[in-house]
Amino acid sequence: MAKKKVKESKVDWSKVSPAIIDLLKDPAVSLPRYGQVVDQKTDQSVLYDPYRITEKLQATIVKFFSDAPQTQHGQDVWLSVLKYRQGGASTCAEFAAFPKVAWTPGYDHVCIADNRERAKYLHNRLHHLYTFWPDEVKPAKVPQAERNQMTFDAKVGGKIRVLSAEQGAVGIGQSPSSMHASECPFWPNMDEALGLITPSMINRDRGLMLWESTPAPADAPSVDAWRQLYEDGKRGQGRWRSVFFPFWDGKLCSRPWEKSWTPDNEELKLLERYGSQGLQLCNLAFRRYILDTVPEFRRAPDLFGVYYPFDDTTCWMSSANAVFSEHVLERHLKAHLVEWKGPYMEYEQPEAGAQYVIGVDPSGHAARDHASFQVLKVWVGEWTQVACFATHIDPLSFTKELQRVGLKYNNAKLAIESNGVGQGVITTLRQMGYPEIIYEKPYKPGITSTSQSKDRMLASLQDALMDEIRLNDLDTLSQLQTYGHDKKIEETSTSVQLRHSVGKGRRERHHWDKVSALQMAVEGARHWMPRRYKPEAPQELKVIRFSDYTYDQVKEYKSAQKDLNPKKTSFGKKASRKSSRIRYKSTRK
Repeated sequence: MAKKKVKESKVDWSKVSPAIIDLLKDPAVSLPRYGQVVDQKTDQSVLYDPYRITEKLQATIVKFFSDAPQTQHGQDVWLSVLKYRQGGASTCAEFAAFPKVAWTPGYDHVCIADNRERAKYLHNRLHHLYTFWPDEVKPAKVPQAERNQMTFDAKVGGKIRVLSAEQGAVGIGQSPSSMHASECPFWPNMDEALGLITPSMINRDRGLMLWESTPAPADAPSVDAWRQLYEDGKRGQGRWRSVFFPFWDGKLCSRPWEKSWTPDNEELKLLERYGSQGLQLCNLAFRRYILDTVPEFRRAPDLFGVYYPFDDTTCWMSSANAVFSEHVLERHLKAHLVEWKGPYMEYEQPEAGAQYVIGVDPSGHAARDHASFQVLKVWVGEWTQVACFATHIDPLSFTKELQRVGLKYNNAKLAIESNGVGQGVITTLRQMGYPEIIYEKPYKPGITSTSQSKDRMLASLQDALMDEIRLNDLDTLSQLQTYGHDKKIEETSTSVQLRHSVGKGRRERHHWDKVSALQMAVEGARHWMPRRYKPEAPQELKVIRFSDYTYDQVKEYKSAQKDLNPKKTSFGKKASRKSSRIRYKSTRK
């Protein structure tokens, strides 16, 4: 076999200062200076500018490859990017990896797309970038005709490879320096691929992973896995971190708003909710344009919010496996909810005279187990979420926090699941002298969970979500959207210890911890709380100042009042001045 020849570069890189090479391998420096890209709007080849078509999206990706933040253990974080269509995120990620590969000997970058055609498309964009890179600073590349990879002179750089998620066992045996995964929810089996790729990257302190996609319809093959990865990043799970970009971050997602147009009710609601976050009329004009142009979106307008998301909660359509359908959560999806910043948040301070119940999902000592509690203010017909707690924590610390919050909220009644680890929490609270623990039966504190009661509690929660409950926490709503009957499909601790991993078709216990706590809170509110009506707000006293009116106007007003209530005069007294007398019959004989 003939030996591969290396293309001669106009630059003798052995004589170039390491400081210069460090600048060239930094995408934040070299891409805007030397990179050429096909502009989406004009189809012209232009100098790369991360702010040309996006406000923050592309700049964030370039910054990630340039200088990734680190975890508490000193490792580069892994990033999941939830974004909109037409933001150029996939192309940007490949471009941002290019300088690091081109000037780092031995560097191995892998791009995995959802299908072969898309993988080839991204690789062609990369070849375009290399072709137009100035010759005076162009790195030498192996001159063979490479279809699915780009290999640089081993003395100067590494290689870039593209793979398709359609391949079996994609990622197995790989050990890349960085990895970019594109359109993840459309992969045939994202969970399996992630399980094969992660072990090869977990011990690389400087190993970068960026997974990006739009949200996806409920029938996408890996939409649940993609959403779970994003949610893990929001919680700071392991090395994962998440970032979201609404569709108005894209400068192409706008159209002129005609002067003759008037916002309809739906558009007014969107402006009221998202106007402070950057949504403008020009973005709503783009929404009208899409709905009028794309038949699929015209038939199902909710799809617009999937591919052009307004936020990272309402963008997910109900999963086929989700217990709570969209009509159950519709009222909460339209409400103004608060972004979760754990482990504990209060949405309302205690109200004098109000009664509170706390639903508790306790935790054991297992490293993977999480604990949560939900605080509801309970009036007849209105149960308001006023505080929420959720994190990985030891049982004793959790119990102390539960006692503190319970005492603060007017000695709230505690609805604690008495099965398993709940017994430890109940026992500790009784030793602490907490005054209000719900007893299922005399001498039996807590609420027992059985196969029959689990279904009943779930139905009760569904009813409450449609009627009484008023949520404040966005993360609770997010967990409700993906909930798949927590207690029936969670993996037991024994199974995980034997297998050292979660089985296929199962789920980690803590993914729906807030929903479990909310079920217990609803159970306590519905069956163990006294019926107490919300006090009515005092009505404003209307005072009429007769000094501002003429004598005739005052006389006319009093006459009108007398006509309305003929039994009383305008002075509020009875028309007859004769007082009624009570006569007693004499008992004398």
